[in-house]
Amino acid sequence: MSEIPVGSPPVPPGRHAAPSGWYADPVNRANERYWDGWQWSRTTRPNESAAPPRVQARGDQTPYPAQPNPQSPQQNPYGQVPYGQQAAYPAPYAGKPVPTTEDGVPLAGWWWRALAIVIDAVIVGVSTSLLLLPIYLRLASTLGDYFRATVEAAQQGQPMPPQPDMTTLLSGNDQLILLLVSLAVHTAYITLFVRWRSATPGKLVVGLRVVPVDRGRSTERLGWSTSLVRALIWTIPNVQAVLLVIRIVDVLMPLWNPKRQALHDVAAKTQVVKIR
Repeated sequence: MSEIPVGSPPVPPGRHAAPSGWYADPVNRANERYWDGWQWSRTTRPNESAAPPRVQARGDQTPYPAQPNPQSPQQNPYGQVPYGQQAAYPAPYAGKPVPTTEDGVPLAGWWWRALAIVIDAVIVGVSTSLLLLPIYLRLASTLGDYFRATVEAAQQGQPMPPQPDMTTLLSGNDQLILLLVSLAVHTAYITLFVRWRSATPGKLVVGLRVVPVDRGRSTERLGWSTSLVRALIWTIPNVQAVLLVIRIVDVLMPLWNPKRQALHDVAAKTQVVKIR
């Protein structure tokens, strides 16, 4: 056993490329050290291939057999590259390629897009609630009166008051206002930010950008029609519950689409790329 700390000396980039096994000890070439596939272990053993050459006796014509090269790829986890330098590893150890646009910009992953949606939903929800605050305050007042009347009836042993009718809590006009304001705020939010910054605040936070299809390096602004189409296809399913299927397909479509496009991307001819 050696006193070398586990993981020392520092391994060069790409240390995961070497499979576990016995390799030439980078500290003492007279030994072999076990590489566990992640870092050097403390376990060593004598390196038989590093034995000193045999001194031939006078008259002995038998050549000493050639010793294997301790730096050969079979014995060195870094191939024939000197210790501490970058090695060009074979294809089996290369990482899974990231899908890109035709001009080489990485496409956004599904989880990054989902996180951006959550951030945008919080921002839109807060903004819409502030605009609709008078309706929500009136609703809260009605529910508060009903709760207090229920408590008083229970304390006095009287029958419970009738539950308020939904038309009393939210009239038809109130429900229409809630729907229209929510739809308008969400549509304007997406349209204006995509037109202005090529990304909503949620996408900006996680480093995403909306670009024309296969033009990931484009710096020009998206058109008004493109921005509006993306917004409407995303927000219209909020109007009716029966359109929930469209929303589900829209959210999940980047998982199987070869260009990682959602339904609103296909309609607007856009893609979402990862810029950082």
